[in-house]
Amino acid sequence: MFVSRQWAAAFADSQDGEIEEGLNALVTLASWVKSLPGAVFGSSSAEKLEKLIREGMAKAGTPSPALEVAVRFLVLMIRKNVFRHIDSVIDETRKILDKKNGIVQGSLEYAFPPAEDDVSRIEEAIRRRTGAARVDIKRQVTPELIGGYRLRLGDELIDASVRSQLQKLETSLAAGVFPGTEGSPLVDGGN
Repeated sequence: MFVSRQWAAAFADSQDGEIEEGLNALVTLASWVKSLPGAVFGSSSAEKLEKLIREGMAKAGTPSPALEVAVRFLVLMIRKNVFRHIDSVIDETRKILDKKNGIVQGSLEYAFPPAEDDVSRIEEAIRRRTGAARVDIKRQVTPELIGGYRLRLGDELIDASVRSQLQKLETSLAAGVFPGTEGSPLVDGGN
């Protein structure tokens, strides 16, 4: 079973502190390999590809250590026939880099665009709660929420949408329970 997080950790550990430069090199190389016609896997493909990359690097001048590690890593993934997982490895490496740099990534969905100071307050609350140096929030309008917002930080989801509240109300009513009064039946047996 392929575990992207382990491959990303190995890649990050091999970068000698130059994770960002290595990640940029890996992203560039991976996109170039994806643009090649046909499937790229196995030892012979890896050797041919490495030769092409090294020829290009020689023409460009002296490669950085981070680029060298990225080339070796990419060739290893092709040899091991796991290149199809490169995007998840890149995503996991970004998470490692963000953690190292104290950056928290998140997404904020809302039915209507909030005021800028509302978003700033949310970012500041996240910064205080997590101790992050920076908070990067991707914003998206999602009319299906009806109102409110849905905030995702990693595996954590805060759903303060009207849609979510209506679904909870519907579930409570279907179960015969008044919302806000845990376990209270709607019908008390005729009393």
